[in-house]
Amino acid sequence: MALSLTELQAVTDYYHERSSTDIYFKSNILLWKLMRGDTGSKLIPGGKKIQCVLEYAMSNAGAFGNTTRFPLSKKEVFNSAFFPWAAYYAGVTIDFEDQRQNSGDLAVVNLVDGTLNNAKKSIRSQMGTEIYMLRSATGDASGFSGTADLFNISTSTAYGEIAEDDMAVWKANLNSSAEQISFKVMQGIRRSASIDDNMEGKPNLYVTTEVLKDGFERTLHTQARYSDVELVNAGFDNILFGGAPVISDNKQTAGYCDAFNLNFLDIWTHQDYNFTKPKWASPIDQPTLAVAFIMWSGQMICKNRKAHTRHTNLSEPS
Repeated sequence: MALSLTELQAVTDYYHERSSTDIYFKSNILLWKLMRGDTGSKLIPGGKKIQCVLEYAMSNAGAFGNTTRFPLSKKEVFNSAFFPWAAYYAGVTIDFEDQRQNSGDLAVVNLVDGTLNNAKKSIRSQMGTEIYMLRSATGDASGFSGTADLFNISTSTAYGEIAEDDMAVWKANLNSSAEQISFKVMQGIRRSASIDDNMEGKPNLYVTTEVLKDGFERTLHTQARYSDVELVNAGFDNILFGGAPVISDNKQTAGYCDAFNLNFLDIWTHQDYNFTKPKWASPIDQPTLAVAFIMWSGQMICKNRKAHTRHTNLSEPS
């Protein structure tokens, strides 16, 4: 006998509550770091767009003496970037035949486990792919304003609704020089994204391909090869450079190395769409089906574009 929607929901609630949310992020280091690994994703209420306040200039300041005339003019030091909402879903459907073939409590639990696990992996995979893409390339353009937007050097395209012509310090930070990856090249990448002399002003995550990560590792002395143990325990093999992990992602573009300062990069999540609990329902015209969806909505937010850099056209050492 098929389960009622109420009984199916009870099984789902039990499974959903006891399962770790790490399943959403662990295959993608950028998602893990921004949404789960350190502070978690910031939850925000709704709105037409997501507003991020930027502190992009310094106030009037300087040395003074007895005759110094202090400047009285107002200086603009704040601006706002506006990011569109992204939204992702994964759906599962169980029909009458599924329930009839999986009779018994254990079989039904296994069925729900399997379908929801697949849904979680599916939404994770979609988000992990599109976080590297242009928003305009993500199907119906409702996906991430991803790293391709962050590093888009087109001056005619506004990022966060701010054009480079309106705020020069907001320009994309990109290097396309053909080079073999090495310790020296990585030093250049770090310098190009440095916004302060202290560690908080330098990149703290490098994401590249497995080929380039392995190539960089080969350039290091054996005794200088260290890893971030916490990330290793979370399933992310890495090699440290300047105290920051260099990690490969199979969704990263060949020849690319991205340097991120996660103090100025975040993912904000809508408080009502934070991987919603599946709610089973049956279409009116198909009562033998049980359908549920997992939904997420939010966006990747950049607070300082210069704090991140992308180096393309890299190759492994010969």
